[in-house]
Amino acid sequence: MPDITLVVQDIADARDAERPERALKRLEFVNEANADPEKGLVAVSYEGGAAELEEVEAAVREAGHGSEPSPGADHLSG
Repeated sequence: MPDITLVVQDIADARDAERPERALKRLEFVNEANADPEKGLVAVSYEGGAAELEEVEAAVREAGHGSEPSPGADHLSG
């Protein structure tokens, strides 16, 4: 099961962090999503590969935020 940490833009507080977290938890292949508003990060644990990663990133965009894998992350493992 791949794990990724995304740097998410425009997260100013806990309320902002809830939107991408909720959007990610709605995806059936996401096991866990935890946002850290202080650091602007969202940690995601999911089942799948590149196609699912694209859906993860799309869910964050649809929640109103841009994102990218955190520096040094091996985001396509699994």
